[in-house]
Amino acid sequence: MLATSKHAKALNVTGTIPRGRRAKTSTAKRLIVNADDLGLSHGITDGILLAHREGIVTSASLMVNQPATDYAVRKLREAPNLDVGIHLNLCQGQPVLPPSSIPSLVGNDGNFLHPVQMGRKLAGLRVSRKEIEAEFCAQIDLMLSYGLKPSHADSHHRFHIYPGAALVFSRAVRSRGIERARGAKKRTWPHGGLFGAHVGRFYRRIAVNSYNEFLQRVLFRKLRLPDAGVALHPKFRGKLPELANAWCSAFEHMPPGTYEIWCHPGFWEMGFSETDALSEQRQVETVMLTQRRLREAVLRAGIELINFQDL
Repeated sequence: MLATSKHAKALNVTGTIPRGRRAKTSTAKRLIVNADDLGLSHGITDGILLAHREGIVTSASLMVNQPATDYAVRKLREAPNLDVGIHLNLCQGQPVLPPSSIPSLVGNDGNFLHPVQMGRKLAGLRVSRKEIEAEFCAQIDLMLSYGLKPSHADSHHRFHIYPGAALVFSRAVRSRGIERARGAKKRTWPHGGLFGAHVGRFYRRIAVNSYNEFLQRVLFRKLRLPDAGVALHPKFRGKLPELANAWCSAFEHMPPGTYEIWCHPGFWEMGFSETDALSEQRQVETVMLTQRRLREAVLRAGIELINFQDL
């Protein structure tokens, strides 16, 4: 079990991260390593900052309506080179707006609906787009009130690409001057083809890929996006001990282009991690992201680590 950041020095991580802003060429391989859930807990915040300071994380996404948001904002002063965007949230904790003003997004307790329930409502267009846009704008405004301008926007559980939210996501972020975002497309290598990044039957994978292409090329066309998100090869799915191998394989086979790979590092935190579905994965990723092996894999593959501001 990982300790919190005050014990992080025990990991004894050293090395230089290959980062830069060289001109993009047709043969360049550029990668954003973005850590989600900044501010969700103290332990997650500390894990992300360690993975940036001593690992390969170049960017992070802040949740503004969580118990550790204020803590994360304070800690960001210690990480002036960390690129920070906003992690728009429709499914965890309390909304920024009064619950009575966004009734289609909350339950009787005033909290956002559970991710499964919210996902179904977004997929079935059974939510108010006006309410989603208002809540997205309120979350961005709250981040701005901290003196932080988001470099990019993405979302918790990738709900910004769901049918009920995609259009208003693009409209909301652009209305607040955000020009960059997480793309809708995903790719996997090697031999993943166009549809290997998605799960399910072949025809479902075709449909999902086509929908994501539509988002990327049409609804999100006014935003600056990575070419695709990196999806780990299917042979590694569900195999947490193989996570480092999965990342190294993705780096080894990554073609030229600009991509994002997202991650969820974090330390164990009493009172939070017991109910966190990603608790074990966060601890594994914190160690993995700060180990020499991944840095060496990046170097061997000729990958330039960038952040969203480089798009």
